[in-house]
Amino acid sequence: MYTSIRLCLSEKEEVLMNDFDCDVLVVGGGVTGVAAATAAARSGAKTILLESKTFVGGNATTGLCLHNYITKFGRQVVFGIAQELVDRLKKIGGAVGHIPYGSFVHSVTPVDGEMFRIVSTELLDEANVTVLFGANVIGTEVKGGKITGVKAAVKGGIREIRAKSYIDASGDADVAVSAGANYTKGDRKTGKMQPVSMVLRCFGTNNQEIADSIAVSTPAMATRSDYPKPFPVYFNGAFSQWNDIIREKKIFPNEDHKVFFNTVWPNHINVNTSAVIGIDGTDPLSLSRATVELTKQLHRISQFLKENVPGFRNAYFVPSIFAGVRETRRIEGLYEISDEDVTVGRKFEDTIGQICFPVDIHDPDTGQASFYEIGDDGAFDIPYRAMIPKNVDNIIVAGRCISATSFAHGSTRNMAPCLVMGESAGVAAALAAEHNVNMPELDIKKLQDTLEERGVFLGKRVTQ
Repeated sequence: MYTSIRLCLSEKEEVLMNDFDCDVLVVGGGVTGVAAATAAARSGAKTILLESKTFVGGNATTGLCLHNYITKFGRQVVFGIAQELVDRLKKIGGAVGHIPYGSFVHSVTPVDGEMFRIVSTELLDEANVTVLFGANVIGTEVKGGKITGVKAAVKGGIREIRAKSYIDASGDADVAVSAGANYTKGDRKTGKMQPVSMVLRCFGTNNQEIADSIAVSTPAMATRSDYPKPFPVYFNGAFSQWNDIIREKKIFPNEDHKVFFNTVWPNHINVNTSAVIGIDGTDPLSLSRATVELTKQLHRISQFLKENVPGFRNAYFVPSIFAGVRETRRIEGLYEISDEDVTVGRKFEDTIGQICFPVDIHDPDTGQASFYEIGDDGAFDIPYRAMIPKNVDNIIVAGRCISATSFAHGSTRNMAPCLVMGESAGVAAALAAEHNVNMPELDIKKLQDTLEERGVFLGKRVTQ
């Protein structure tokens, strides 16, 4: 079928096919892919980004916080494009910066989801990245351990896109696995994966009333240029005082259900509390079922909030338009980030950045969230080797599907680390394309020096 489609192309369409050739192909336009494609293009590489949705920005467009830039001891370790996005958002009112929060993290970085989408789109356009929306990867061509092309279903049919270097920022390792990379899915022993969720966006709220009624710790407070009075922008709570209603109406599967709130506005707020368990985010039927269940669940939650929780009386509610998947595949890389690497805050000679958000695991059976601190100075390194599949030479994986244990993945999967990995992967892929080398043979020192020049590292790297 694919061959017949190629044979039917007109001369004009064959020219278009050549436009699909590039130096670096990035698959996935979430936060990881945005950073990766921008970094590759800024490095001088002709870059194409494939995104299955009709917008870029991924989970950040739902309004979730960009966790986490600063360690529990107050040292910022996330910079580069990740910080640039926050700075640009602050200028247009879409962020309030890194706000101190005296709970399970040192500080939080809330953003406005729609403005994040706008800024991400602008960032890619300014870097001259070609973005193909509505593009789904359906396979790869591999020869001698190297990808020679990626097949994508796009408007008008199937196209083969050829690149010198490939970046898998799909979240599910779709490209790497299609090319033959080995992987683990979910917990290595049970196969269970963390539940999927959907953010509930609430408008016309009184956020101070909400915090006063439900917060279990002191909220993070911020101001805006157009609203100088401090207001709560992040807090977590529990629905314990409404357990009887929750049982009666079956709002949640468990009592004392935890809930997380964030915003950059005094009268809009995002609620992160929904969960559907037993979902495989790589199975289209399973993920579609989750989308239906979560949309219905958020409607029940919105009615519960409006009727019972102070601050929601005059609100109206909009469910996010897609389900957020926490965990699916993780590649088998040249190195696997271990539980101990996280708990001791390990540093690596081939580091490409640091992670400081604690391990965040939502129980696969109950949906309840638990947090585990990072040891040592509150940060651990991301080794370059954990992003390189063992048996595919010209691809680098970035984001939540890198090589890590299920426990370590509870930290690596978050958006600030994904931005760091994305930028590093973009620079690495551009360097590999420029020098015609495979990813495992890339000059790590050259990569690190380039990242340091761009401000991804601040000062000298820490090694042991």
